[in-house]
Formats: sequence, structure tokens, C-alpha cells
Amino acid sequence: MFTRISKVVLLVALLTGLVASSAPVLRGSATCSCHPTDPYKRLPPGECHFDQRALQCVNTSCPGICY
Repeated sequence: MFTRISKVVLLVALLTGLVASSAPVLRGSATCSCHPTDPYKRLPPGECHFDQRALQCVNTSCPGICY
């Protein structure tokens, strides 16, 4: 009886963790930043923005990678 209850509690905890961890993905993160491909190199100013329709960072003028 106790093993069945503990399995149910574990399942509920796992499902709650899954829902909580996927919440930012579902609503989308509104922050994106420009990062260099070479960590020892400084980047000139550039821009990235978050596209709400595509739900991803979009490179507008970043000479590196947007994420």
C-alpha cells in the first residue's frame, strides 16, 4: 500500500517538475543577446531580438551568434 502511494507521489512530483520547466518554453523568452563565436574576441555592437511568431532569437545585425 505504501509503495503504491509513494509511486503516485513520485509521479505527481515528476509531472509538476515537467510542467514547471516547460513553462518558459511555452510562453517564450523575451531576452536574446549577441555572443561571439570566438570567446577571446570582442564583438562590435549588434542586435538580436526575440520573434514571438517563430519563438526564437533572430539575428538582425549581430556578427556572432544570437541566443
